[in-house]
Amino acid sequence: MLNALTLTKDKLDAARSVFGLSPVQQRMAEMIASGHDVAASANLLGVTVNTGKTHLQRIFDKTGARSQAALVRTLLSIERP
Repeated sequence: MLNALTLTKDKLDAARSVFGLSPVQQRMAEMIASGHDVAASANLLGVTVNTGKTHLQRIFDKTGARSQAALVRTLLSIERP
């Protein structure tokens, strides 16, 4: 039986494939989905907050999401093709 963390990871892996996210964009998306804000995510990625914002904006562009909450809903609703 899959736990919530495994299910979330599977959904995010599928989203990477569907939306063409880069590895760093996927990691940023995982952090956002885990409840981190942009500043904390950037810090964990070892990049500046501005770079984190750029990654997040590119994720928004690829997914069509307009907010972090909408992004999480989009990423977690995706099914593997």
